[in-house]
Amino acid sequence: MRTEQYRQLTELHLLHRIWKSELELALQEITFWEELLGTLGEGLDPAITNANDWKTEISQLHHFRRLTTGLLAEIQAINSEVATGVQTGHVLDIETRLDHQYLRKEIDSFHADFRTFKARIRQHLIAQPTF
Repeated sequence: MRTEQYRQLTELHLLHRIWKSELELALQEITFWEELLGTLGEGLDPAITNANDWKTEISQLHHFRRLTTGLLAEIQAINSEVATGVQTGHVLDIETRLDHQYLRKEIDSFHADFRTFKARIRQHLIAQPTF
């Protein structure tokens, strides 16, 4: 294997480990928000707080959980493609590179959307009369 290919594989592997760690952390955050919203939702006065808002937030959390799980599976699939490529001598072929570019866009989109959602949910919680 050429030095350049080895460097690319190392960078790819490191990037995938970082993404995997970030997504696993996001899953922990999602669990936290689900538990918090569930706990707070039980004690809120329905006359003051709109129950549909809580349902929407919970629905968004379920969406992010599914998305996170899917992205983790995509990372695993690309890692398998890379491993197969190394074994067969087709290291980082065009298809694998395209899959990785797609995954990069999806990860970037996830980060932006999840960051926006967390800011929105924090503002929503702060605006509740119980706080």
